[in-house]
Amino acid sequence: MTSQDWSSHSELHADAADLPQSLTTQSEVGTVRVSVVIPAFNAASTIRRAIASARLQTEESLEIIVVDDASSDQTLEIVAEAAKSDARVRLLRQPVNAGPAAARNRGIAAAKGDWIALLDADDSYFPERLATLLDLADRMGADMVADNILLCNADGQIAGAAMIPPTLLSQPMELTTAEFIARNVGSPRMPRVSYGFLKPLLRTSFLREKQIAYDERNRFAEDFMLYVRCLTNGARWWLLPETMYCYVVTPGSLTEQQSSHDLMRIRQMESELLADPKVGEDPALVKAIHRHKKVMDRCYYYRAFTDAIKSGDLRRAAGLLLDSRKSAQLIAQEMTRQMPTILGKALRGGYLPHG
Repeated sequence: MTSQDWSSHSELHADAADLPQSLTTQSEVGTVRVSVVIPAFNAASTIRRAIASARLQTEESLEIIVVDDASSDQTLEIVAEAAKSDARVRLLRQPVNAGPAAARNRGIAAAKGDWIALLDADDSYFPERLATLLDLADRMGADMVADNILLCNADGQIAGAAMIPPTLLSQPMELTTAEFIARNVGSPRMPRVSYGFLKPLLRTSFLREKQIAYDERNRFAEDFMLYVRCLTNGARWWLLPETMYCYVVTPGSLTEQQSSHDLMRIRQMESELLADPKVGEDPALVKAIHRHKKVMDRCYYYRAFTDAIKSGDLRRAAGLLLDSRKSAQLIAQEMTRQMPTILGKALRGGYLPHG
């Protein structure tokens, strides 16, 4: 990325009054090409930047749907003010906090655009992002299109390299279901690639025809599950190596915080896929799902077992050890894998009782 590219991105901090007049009136006429969906919870410090980055797109035929997830800060007021100055900004409010998956579903259901563009409330787009991805979608007949992700700090400034190394994404490529799932866990011969962190544009008609939505129960891997459902329903997903999405890295944002219930639902989804005759026609996909599910099984049993121990539910813990022929082995394997983290936390006093 050049300094010129980044200087244009710094304009995302512009106030509404600084935006060209044409950007504030486009949504009132013609069709809407893209619906940018932004779930927001207590995002008062970042939501202006996210909205401004959508408003400054070179693709002007868009609407910006912000779904306030029952924020307790000034998020609602900030978005309402933006909506007053730009008719393309739409504000929806959740009556109770239901999580990002539910907020995204609400925004997608209300969308009028041909495409859904995902944007988190603390992230931002580069100005040419939507136009570039739409051009790729048109040329390739894609149902999903995404670019690489640029890691940024809390101020939206470049903090690191692209999430996917250039050696693994050097030119436009079509992402298969088997590749997406296999790379999610990686192997010694196939390094992990975090495709699940990507923020693709999704063809609205495809989502509605296939009746695909986020699983609102999950607050971990909800994107992964949605993308798998799209791909296994026939979506064509193309990727570009360019970095046009600024992903803000905060403490814990790139870690895997999951509940046993989240992991159980992923396992259930994968069991259903393995029972699907159409999936069985693709040996590479079957192999990828089996391998991914093995990792999810190990993580599930370990998480459920440690949760039971921490809560003092010894009967539940014993039941998990005996749940299947391999459950005790899986728990031991993951415990061994987690041991450096456990010891480090113990040495820092993380497991000591507080007086």
